[in-house]
Formats: sequence, structure tokens, C-alpha cells
Amino acid sequence: MEMKDILRQLNLEVGVKGSLVLTRDGIPVHSEIGPPLNGEVVAAVAGNCIREINGALRASGAKDFSRFIFNSSFGKMAYVDTSDCYLAVVLDKSINLELTMLAITSAGRKIATMGM
Repeated sequence: MEMKDILRQLNLEVGVKGSLVLTRDGIPVHSEIGPPLNGEVVAAVAGNCIREINGALRASGAKDFSRFIFNSSFGKMAYVDTSDCYLAVVLDKSINLELTMLAITSAGRKIATMGM
């Protein structure tokens, strides 16, 4: 199974609007973001979040994050560490995150076994 297949399968989950994989520095590697979302904007937001959050954690003497979720008026974004990179997932704002996190974590494990 290829990375794009893993992301496409994840995007079929209820409430998932799109997903992408980014390096630990926030550089997009692969994206499955479609309309009405703008893939370039989502990648820029995701990359910036990864860089800023990890930068703040490192400055305080902590390690990089392993999981991060934020809410906005538009929706939610979930980030999962996959060892060499991060899986970022755009979610509907009303999604039950408990159930969807199982699918996100599973996709993250599959990506981790692939390596970069």
C-alpha cells in the first residue's frame, strides 16, 4: 500500500476533510486535500503549526510533540507523529474525535512502517 492509498482511505472516514504528510520541519511530502479546501493553504497552516509548536517545546527544554489537536471555527486539525514525519488531518468541527482518532492513529502507524 502506498502513502497516497493510506491517505485516501483515511479521507473516507466520517468527518475527515483531507490529510497530508509533512516532514518534522513542516515540509509537505504528500497531500490528499481536495475542494473545497485549498491544499496549499492547508499545507502552509500545518507546516507552520508543526514548526512553531515544536520550536516552543524545544525552547522550553521539551521534546517534539507526539500528538496535537486544535479547534477553530472552521474545524479541527489533528497531528500525529509517525516517527520520520507527521500526519496532519483536517476534520469537520462537529466530529466525534474519539472514534476518528482510532483511524488517524492507525493510518499514522501504517505510514511509520513505510519510512520516508
